[in-house]
Amino acid sequence: MFDGEYNPPLAPQRFAAGYIILSYFVSFLGSLSTLELLQRRTSQRGLYNWYLLLGSSVTMGGVAIWSMHFVGNRSIVIYPNAIGTDQLQLAYSSTFTALSFFVPILVLFLAYLLIGTNEDVGYLRLGFGGTFAGLSICGMHYLGQSGIENYRSHYAVNYVVASIFIAVSSTIGALAIFFILRKNFTNNWYKRALCAMLLSSGVSGMHWCASVGTRYQLREDSGLNRDTRNATVIITIVLSVFVCVLLLAFAVVTSRARKMEGIRAQKIVLASATFDHDGKLMVLPDGTLPIKEVTDCFQEKSFEEALGKSHPVFHWIYQTTRNWKSLSGLIEGMREHLRNYNLNSHTADFVADYSFVFREMFCIAAQDLADGTHRNLDDLGVLYDEIITTGVSVSNMIPGKNSEYTDVEAGHGKGKILFLIKKVAKADAANLTSTGYRFTDINNVLDIISRSTQVPKETLTHHLNLMRTYNSSERMLQPGVHVGCFAVRANVNSGFEILVHVDRLDSLPTAQLSMPALKNRHIKFLKENDGVGVGRLLRNLDAPGGSPSLQALNDPPFVMLLKTALERLISDIEDPFFTDSTLVPQPIAVPCQITPENGSGVAIIIVFKTLMPVHARAINESPKLDFVPFRFFSLQQRCFPYSADHDVQTRNTHREFSGKAAAVQKPTRTLSKRGIRDTLIPWPSSGHRFLSPGSSRPSTSSEKKLVTDGDLSPSASLNPFTSGGIMVSQSVSVERAEAKNPMELQPMGPSLAITVKDNDQEMPTWVDILFKGVMNTSGQN
Repeated sequence: MFDGEYNPPLAPQRFAAGYIILSYFVSFLGSLSTLELLQRRTSQRGLYNWYLLLGSSVTMGGVAIWSMHFVGNRSIVIYPNAIGTDQLQLAYSSTFTALSFFVPILVLFLAYLLIGTNEDVGYLRLGFGGTFAGLSICGMHYLGQSGIENYRSHYAVNYVVASIFIAVSSTIGALAIFFILRKNFTNNWYKRALCAMLLSSGVSGMHWCASVGTRYQLREDSGLNRDTRNATVIITIVLSVFVCVLLLAFAVVTSRARKMEGIRAQKIVLASATFDHDGKLMVLPDGTLPIKEVTDCFQEKSFEEALGKSHPVFHWIYQTTRNWKSLSGLIEGMREHLRNYNLNSHTADFVADYSFVFREMFCIAAQDLADGTHRNLDDLGVLYDEIITTGVSVSNMIPGKNSEYTDVEAGHGKGKILFLIKKVAKADAANLTSTGYRFTDINNVLDIISRSTQVPKETLTHHLNLMRTYNSSERMLQPGVHVGCFAVRANVNSGFEILVHVDRLDSLPTAQLSMPALKNRHIKFLKENDGVGVGRLLRNLDAPGGSPSLQALNDPPFVMLLKTALERLISDIEDPFFTDSTLVPQPIAVPCQITPENGSGVAIIIVFKTLMPVHARAINESPKLDFVPFRFFSLQQRCFPYSADHDVQTRNTHREFSGKAAAVQKPTRTLSKRGIRDTLIPWPSSGHRFLSPGSSRPSTSSEKKLVTDGDLSPSASLNPFTSGGIMVSQSVSVERAEAKNPMELQPMGPSLAITVKDNDQEMPTWVDILFKGVMNTSGQN
């Protein structure tokens, strides 16, 4: 291997076992720290991600490679059998030593940058990046060897080749396993530790393979050199201690996060369910959802007042999240009011204004969640129409019919989780990943979210899949004409319920007619059949010649379309009660998908109404239909975009909350209180974000521009209900007034005063009017 004569001869050497073990441990610490930092990277953008990239390069290049090298070289003993040879041991040039520290860091920085942070593992990029990372190990080793001042190094070529192969192959293998596990959120701490062992084995294996193939020849002009070995060991100890502190910090943060997960599962919390254009869910790097605590519990006066879809507080929250501008300028006043409320805490189990306080706590939690995810409040999303019970003790609790009552009666849950759902565009998703979030398939994080929220996986799967398409336009009705069933029944607890489609809780069960509009003759036909049941109408449609109204209609295509739609609706409902439903003579206009052909965003429904029996078993078992509280369904009709009720709700909210909120000065832009898990980016671009009063969309009425003189269609220009139809309107006058006190909280801006007229109230919706008609008909019977 080392043939030939050497003058002076090659120095004898041996290796100290203790330093060999220590060098591997140092490399393992550096490798583990590197993987801990790399798993937290979420994007190529953002200071937070650049900080993690630089940190991982330093821990790998400076600790796992550089420190390991010099601790390992400390084990090399030259002239082991001689006495007094301390000054004949390896001595290093400070210039080359410093250079060998920074070169691998730079190469690794570029290698990790090349590998990227995409959720889909790019094997080509991983191969190139892993190769560069492996070569950085070899480069650092031989660059460090070049810094030996008193010896000339001789290398065996076969050992050099073998050391390069070990470094490159082990690095590629370790990084490939790590990023595959990271993609699937299965990289538990022990799996990361195993990857770190493989990575450090590659570093150590390369070093010792090269060291065995290296011999040293004393330089004739070297003389007696100072012993620099202790200095390098001290540096490596300092770096190793730093890495140990870093790993300890990771462990403390993880332990605290796990503890907080258990605590939050017993409380009422607000979570963000944000999806990108591909339907991937936004999560923290550890796979959990962004969550903020609202309160410990919801205090009810009685069992019937449990927080659910029938509760007025839930209704207010639901409507507010669809009209975030109603909170403009109120958040700081709410904070001040809550601070005063907490200072004068109440001792009773229930306080009269608790619902008011709970709504304030929700709004503040929503603002904190927006700040934590670096978004404006109005970009946070809308409230999901189900409340999920957390801390449940059964694994087979799957939401089904009347989930609101099922959750309460089950009694297994100790907390509740409210979801705000948002679907973001590609550019917005990129901005969120740059601030420390990841978008991944729901199945990858299902186990993690289930554990952190203490919600069964079956329940989470059901709800998250619904949330993914919750705000999509595909869930809304298609433009055109539909036949719908308005079925109401009494609830066994209290109030009434209404029949809806299971995937569209804000829509009646419907079947579409393949026609764009209703003609005047169709409207006349419907009026002439006012109160006719579905069964009787179908018999008339099938009868030869038909009824007098059919003969007057003289429109066979419409008759066929109406008959087909009714039969399809009967098939979906699968209960004989529908055949007794009676026709409402006035069609209703409801929001639908906006298309180039239908810019108004409304569809027309021919309604059949009925009061259902409570014991309708077929409906209870139907996979297509469900029941929701009637008041909640009525509220949903006020919450569509551009609804005129948004302005009424805004005025009512400001009138209610500005009256109790403490007078505060206009808030300045200050950094919010931030915890490690509250906000990931260490350098925020802004603090609290406030909605501008002028940022709202102009509201319009959905009943406008619907028909022409001859048609009733979503794209027509006149009101379809001019002949006895259903129409709702309200009027408000706004006057200018000077602000008298600059310290007074001005809910609608510094110079606006609202004059409320008698009809400045939320007017009945078409749902309320139809319900009244059903009750009147039932009373007459």
